[in-house]
Amino acid sequence: MSSGTPLVRRFPARTGAAVRLEPLLIAVLATAYALLFGGMLLARTPPFAGQDEAFHWQRVLQIADGHILAETLGPNAWGGPIDRAGYLQMLYHIDRIQKHGPVDPAEAQALSDHLAAQPPSLEVVAFPSSASFAPLAYLPQAAGVAVARVAGLGPLGQMQAGRAGNFAVYALMVAAILRALPAGRVAVLALALSPVALQSACSLSADPLNLTLPVLLLALVWRLRERGTPIGRATGAGLVALSAGLGLLKLTMAPFAGAVLYLPAAVAGGTQRSRVALGGLCLAVALGVAILWDAAYPFVPGPYWGTAADPAAQLARLRADPLEALRVFAATVRDWAVMWWRDGYGRYGGHPQPWHGYASDRWVLPALWVLPALALCDGARRRDPGFAVGCLVPAPAYALLLLVVFWIGYTPVGGATVDGVQGRYFLPMHALVLLGLAAAAGAWHPAAARRGLRLALFAAALALGGAVLVEVLGVWGSLWPVAGCCGG
Repeated sequence: MSSGTPLVRRFPARTGAAVRLEPLLIAVLATAYALLFGGMLLARTPPFAGQDEAFHWQRVLQIADGHILAETLGPNAWGGPIDRAGYLQMLYHIDRIQKHGPVDPAEAQALSDHLAAQPPSLEVVAFPSSASFAPLAYLPQAAGVAVARVAGLGPLGQMQAGRAGNFAVYALMVAAILRALPAGRVAVLALALSPVALQSACSLSADPLNLTLPVLLLALVWRLRERGTPIGRATGAGLVALSAGLGLLKLTMAPFAGAVLYLPAAVAGGTQRSRVALGGLCLAVALGVAILWDAAYPFVPGPYWGTAADPAAQLARLRADPLEALRVFAATVRDWAVMWWRDGYGRYGGHPQPWHGYASDRWVLPALWVLPALALCDGARRRDPGFAVGCLVPAPAYALLLLVVFWIGYTPVGGATVDGVQGRYFLPMHALVLLGLAAAAGAWHPAAARRGLRLALFAAALALGGAVLVEVLGVWGSLWPVAGCCGG
């Protein structure tokens, strides 16, 4: 019989194997889930059925043609010449969708083939809601369209290639975030694979980069704090460049550049002055780029959508009675908070029913608790209270910024609540909350219980999200019954 010493030595080996097994299981589950549901969404989501996808498509076509800057076509109107075949294909689908019935895939493919056979031509179109956006968030989709054109695909195939390009870049961005994060990886991965986030990634939407670029900056800042060593010029320049990228996204993304101020002085140049200089430069670059772009394309959504919004009058009301504005914001949160979660987790489509709806609350509402619980089991070896506060405090501030923007630019004067706010707009806020909770929690003990609970909660998050997407794909199957067609 062997002595007791080898038994003692073997016990840590088994523990180490268990430690390595948990991240492997998570990676396998996440990869299988992303490939399965990402592939099915790319294949089965009807063309232009996603939220605002028709408007995004027009901007994608414009950029794919090499026209980065939109043209001014009138007051509060921007657009320009875009590929006529792609535009007509979109109009066909929107016409069928507005008739509240299914779209025939064979008929859509026949139209695509017919349009592809025509000589290339352009049509001048106004689409200010997306033409006013900077091109950065549309580059993945435009690249996919360009590749499809080289391959000789028609407008329907180009649209599918644009979606695939968006999904591919989203996957790369999520991988970069996970590599940068010192902790909170599993929670952020669960958020990235949540139903609305994944549907956006598999569409022509600009939302994927608007979610992943701010989170990547937060991840890098946390990594640099965790490492604790001074950064070089290249890293500082990278942070400034990333901040400039934030300025080229939606206006509400620019303030995320302020996270660079969370770097300790020992990391950001050795003095408080250098720390403030680097953080201030990043924030100034992001805000400066965003303001300059917004000044060049000062799109106001309310008048375009006919909501009777009057930004000047709202600003005057805000100056006259700030407390009244706060009461409106409080009433909006009270009435809409739960609905925003439904909208940001269980929604599908962006058109009148049946082309729009929500998955069952039995899947949607539990996820509201599963994701924060997962973050509390996903902390780093050392707690980071400073970073936790730096994420958790700005989270409600981000929500307030959204409300202010939509109250000024979209809501009618005198409205009792803020109009136009959708649940998906809060995804960056959810990321802030999850990262803050993970940083606050740390790696609590017993470690085995924490790892086991983390794996179980991640599996639960995937199960809930998968149930939502099964419902969504069932609806899409009835409205777009593809079966071996529509590839070009």
